[in-house]
Amino acid sequence: MSNSKFYVYSKDGCGFCDKLTNFMESKGVNFEKFSLNDDFTSEEFRYKFGKSSTFPQVVMDNKHLGGMKDTVRFLLENKMV
Repeated sequence: MSNSKFYVYSKDGCGFCDKLTNFMESKGVNFEKFSLNDDFTSEEFRYKFGKSSTFPQVVMDNKHLGGMKDTVRFLLENKMV
């Protein structure tokens, strides 16, 4: 497993957020989860990821990977899971 750390920006009640973090946990992926209103505001989220971005959004080693599908694809293509 890579030493890379993933940062998942999520919000309560987001099914895609839950699916992604459950998948990452089950595969032993090292990640930290940040939650809307606990760890960041809506304004901070839009500033960081863009006005039309959806949840979740994932960053790895300061590189924005995208949402759930993009992150799972990245993990699989790079043989990290």
